[in-house]
Amino acid sequence: MRRALEGGLTVLLFAAASVVGAAPRKKPAVPPDPRFLAIQNIAVLPIVDARAGDKASLNIAKLQTNVVKALQRKRYPVSAASTAGDAGQIAVEDLEEAQSAYVKKLGPANERWVMVVLLDDIHSKMTFGSTGNAELEGYLFDKDSGECVWKGKGVGQAGQGGLLGMSMKGMMKSEALDAAVMSLLASIPTRPKPGK
Repeated sequence: MRRALEGGLTVLLFAAASVVGAAPRKKPAVPPDPRFLAIQNIAVLPIVDARAGDKASLNIAKLQTNVVKALQRKRYPVSAASTAGDAGQIAVEDLEEAQSAYVKKLGPANERWVMVVLLDDIHSKMTFGSTGNAELEGYLFDKDSGECVWKGKGVGQAGQGGLLGMSMKGMMKSEALDAAVMSLLASIPTRPKPGK
């Protein structure tokens, strides 16, 4: 009996060792796009309020700051620009099929990389609780080449049920905006740590 147990245990150990040895190896990381590695500074332009109809008050400067912080967490050198540059008031149509001459007018004259973020929608509603929804759209331009390097959309939702949620209605917009910023910038690759 003892010999049978020892033999069974030996077989189990060999089986476990072969399973561990056959475990899939971690895939090597895909190298980031060289254009993103070449970025020396991204100037985030003031947020464009592209909402239709009546526009409820919103702290647009805070939204710009949140975009800057999110890019910093992805290890990009970034700054908040105080002006849209010589382009004047930015419209969605101007960005979707931006011509090189228009791109070169965006942001401060000394900046090469500029990001434009548009607030498409934000609202909150109250039922037995409260919810918030936000939609953003973003574009990253290389002014030297005059082309759009990246564009994306982000949607954020937040909610809280019950009486507590009803009292937190004002916070739902802010949380939905934070989630929309994360969603928007998710497709921008995180740069490797320095020295790697």
